[in-house]
Amino acid sequence: MMTTDEIIHALSSFIPNGRSDDENISYFYDLMEDLKHHPDREKAIEPIFRLIEKYPHLDYGSPGPLAHTLEGFHDIYHDYLFASLDRKPTPLTVWMLNRLTNADQRYLEHKALTEKMHALLKHPLLDEETKGAIEDFVDFQDHPGEE
Repeated sequence: MMTTDEIIHALSSFIPNGRSDDENISYFYDLMEDLKHHPDREKAIEPIFRLIEKYPHLDYGSPGPLAHTLEGFHDIYHDYLFASLDRKPTPLTVWMLNRLTNADQRYLEHKALTEKMHALLKHPLLDEETKGAIEDFVDFQDHPGEE
């Protein structure tokens, strides 16, 4: 079994190198499976987000092992998610923000999360695919229950 530091190194040195999506997802599942056994696993939260930012359009699964692992940290990962979105929004991190927004039915928190989603549309590093995902989520949040 790898240590948390070895897992972080594997994440930060990862290069897709023409592997198939399934091979990448399987690789990340193996890393995340190892990670969950470590008491210091929180150290890997930011490196996971940095990997997603580095390769924003890699298929990580739906939602895949990285998102499942991050969401497993519950309230701890929110600040890391917001920091990642501030650095560089990606389809996966925007999807995670949308999941948070859907889950938080307290009015003020829900409103703040929705406003964050709107603000991301002005992000200087926004690419077209991520922008499209944000627009879909914004539309969904602004018009809940409409198809």
